Amino acid sequence: MHIASLVVHVLPDALSQIEQALSAYKEMQVHGTHPDGKLVVTLEGATAGEIMDQVSQIRQIAGVLNVSLVYQHTEPRQLLNEGVNHD
Repeated sequence: MHIASLVVHVLPDALSQIEQALSAYKEMQVHGTHPDGKLVVTLEGATAGEIMDQVSQIRQIAGVLNVSLVYQHTEPRQLLNEGVNHD
């Protein structure tokens, strides 16, 4: 499982439309917006290639100016189902 976070810079007038468009994808989640035209987004995918495909999809949305990859983490899927020891 690959998890990535992005900052998406958009035209301020298109912010709400782009937020709605991104929220329609089940593997994308918008965590915050700024009225100047910035969105904080996380992506999930099985491979780095899937993450980059999603970044390409975002870049194709009208009003998107730039997509900046901030962080990417890879975790074996079987570890995601294990509990966390709090001791």
